[in-house]
Amino acid sequence: MIAAVLSELKALEKELHQAGVRKSAHRLAALLHDSFTEIGRSGQIFTKQEIIDALSSEKETDVWSQDYSCQQINDDLYLLTYRCARVRSDGSLNRYSHRSSLWQRINGAWQMRFHQGTPTEVFSKTDLGR
Repeated sequence: MIAAVLSELKALEKELHQAGVRKSAHRLAALLHDSFTEIGRSGQIFTKQEIIDALSSEKETDVWSQDYSCQQINDDLYLLTYRCARVRSDGSLNRYSHRSSLWQRINGAWQMRFHQGTPTEVFSKTDLGR
Protein backbone atom coordinates (compact mmCIF):
# COMPACT_ATOMS: atom_id res chain seq x y z
CA MET A 1 0.00 0.00 0.00
CA ILE A 2 2.64 2.55 1.03
CA ALA A 3 4.69 1.79 -2.11
CA ALA A 4 1.69 2.58 -4.32
CA VAL A 5 1.01 5.83 -2.47
CA LEU A 6 4.70 6.77 -2.66
CA SER A 7 4.62 6.22 -6.41
CA GLU A 8 1.49 8.39 -6.83
CA LEU A 9 2.73 11.22 -4.62
CA LYS A 10 6.21 11.20 -6.13
CA ALA A 11 4.65 11.59 -9.59
CA LEU A 12 2.49 14.51 -8.38
CA GLU A 13 5.43 16.19 -6.65
CA LYS A 14 7.53 15.87 -9.80
CA GLU A 15 4.62 17.27 -11.81
CA LEU A 16 4.84 20.36 -9.61
CA HIS A 17 8.50 20.70 -10.65
CA GLN A 18 7.51 21.07 -14.31
CA ALA A 19 7.45 24.59 -15.77
CA GLY A 20 4.15 24.06 -17.58
CA VAL A 21 2.40 23.02 -14.39
CA ARG A 22 4.05 25.78 -12.33
CA LYS A 23 2.64 28.36 -14.77
CA SER A 24 -0.85 26.82 -14.88
CA ALA A 25 -3.08 28.50 -12.30
CA HIS A 26 -5.78 25.95 -13.13
CA ARG A 27 -3.59 22.91 -12.49
CA LEU A 28 -2.03 24.44 -9.36
CA ALA A 29 -5.51 25.23 -8.02
CA ALA A 30 -6.42 21.56 -8.43
CA LEU A 31 -3.23 20.23 -6.81
CA LEU A 32 -3.09 22.64 -3.88
CA HIS A 33 -5.69 22.48 -1.12
CA ASP A 34 -7.58 25.72 -0.43
CA SER A 35 -5.90 25.96 2.99
CA PHE A 36 -2.44 25.23 1.51
CA THR A 37 0.53 26.88 3.22
CA GLU A 38 4.19 26.77 2.26
CA ILE A 39 7.23 27.64 4.30
CA GLY A 40 9.72 28.39 1.58
CA ARG A 41 13.44 27.71 1.51
CA SER A 42 13.83 31.36 2.55
CA GLY A 43 11.71 30.83 5.67
CA GLN A 44 8.93 33.01 4.26
CA ILE A 45 5.34 31.75 4.58
CA PHE A 46 3.11 31.66 1.50
CA THR A 47 -0.59 31.00 0.91
CA LYS A 48 -2.04 29.07 -2.00
CA GLN A 49 -2.80 32.25 -3.95
CA GLU A 50 0.64 33.74 -3.27
CA ILE A 51 2.27 30.58 -4.61
CA ILE A 52 0.07 30.55 -7.72
CA ASP A 53 0.89 34.22 -8.35
CA ALA A 54 4.63 33.78 -7.75
CA LEU A 55 4.97 30.71 -9.95
CA SER A 56 3.17 32.39 -12.87
CA SER A 57 6.12 34.75 -13.32
CA GLU A 58 8.91 32.41 -12.21
CA LYS A 59 11.90 31.95 -14.51
CA GLU A 60 11.89 28.38 -15.84
CA THR A 61 14.35 26.13 -14.05
CA ASP A 62 15.00 22.43 -14.03
CA VAL A 63 14.67 20.62 -10.69
CA TRP A 64 16.59 17.53 -9.62
CA SER A 65 14.92 15.44 -6.91
CA GLN A 66 15.79 12.15 -5.21
CA ASP A 67 15.55 10.10 -2.03
CA TYR A 68 11.77 10.14 -1.78
CA SER A 69 10.17 8.68 1.33
CA CYS A 70 6.55 8.45 2.41
CA GLN A 71 4.90 8.03 5.81
CA GLN A 72 1.22 7.50 6.49
CA ILE A 73 -0.26 9.96 8.99
CA ASN A 74 -3.84 8.65 8.81
CA ASP A 75 -6.09 6.95 6.25
CA ASP A 76 -5.95 9.80 3.75
CA LEU A 77 -3.00 11.94 4.87
CA TYR A 78 0.64 11.22 3.97
CA LEU A 79 3.96 12.95 4.53
CA LEU A 80 6.29 12.91 1.52
CA THR A 81 9.94 13.89 2.00
CA TYR A 82 12.81 14.16 -0.48
CA ARG A 83 15.90 16.14 -1.42
CA CYS A 84 16.11 18.47 -4.36
CA ALA A 85 18.27 21.08 -6.04
CA ARG A 86 18.05 23.43 -8.98
CA VAL A 87 19.91 22.42 -12.14
CA ARG A 88 22.13 25.08 -13.67
CA SER A 89 22.51 25.41 -17.44
CA ASP A 90 25.83 23.51 -17.25
CA GLY A 91 24.12 20.59 -15.47
CA SER A 92 25.57 21.28 -12.04
CA LEU A 93 23.29 21.62 -9.02
CA ASN A 94 22.72 24.50 -6.60
CA ARG A 95 20.12 25.64 -4.05
CA TYR A 96 20.05 22.27 -2.28
CA SER A 97 17.11 21.59 0.04
CA HIS A 98 15.18 19.00 1.98
CA ARG A 99 11.50 19.10 1.08
CA SER A 100 8.42 17.86 2.88
CA SER A 101 4.82 17.86 1.72
CA LEU A 102 1.59 16.81 3.35
CA TRP A 103 -0.75 15.25 0.79
CA GLN A 104 -4.40 14.50 1.52
CA ARG A 105 -6.72 12.34 -0.56
CA ILE A 106 -10.07 14.09 -0.84
CA ASN A 107 -12.88 12.43 -2.79
CA GLY A 108 -10.30 10.22 -4.51
CA ALA A 109 -7.99 13.05 -5.60
CA TRP A 110 -4.71 14.10 -3.97
CA GLN A 111 -4.16 17.67 -2.83
CA MET A 112 -1.13 19.18 -1.16
CA ARG A 113 -2.01 20.82 2.17
CA PHE A 114 1.47 21.92 3.27
CA HIS A 115 4.97 22.18 1.84
CA GLN A 116 8.30 23.18 3.35
CA GLY A 117 11.75 23.63 1.90
CA THR A 118 14.80 23.72 4.18
CA PRO A 119 18.28 24.57 2.89
CA THR A 120 20.70 21.67 3.26
CA GLU A 121 24.21 20.57 2.51
CA VAL A 122 25.40 19.59 -0.95
CA PHE A 123 24.51 16.02 -1.92
CA SER A 124 25.53 13.80 -4.80
CA LYS A 125 23.07 12.86 -7.50
CA THR A 126 21.85 9.29 -7.43
CA ASP A 127 20.89 7.30 -10.50
CA LEU A 128 17.38 7.04 -9.07
CA GLY A 129 16.82 10.79 -9.06
CA ARG A 130 15.03 13.25 -11.34
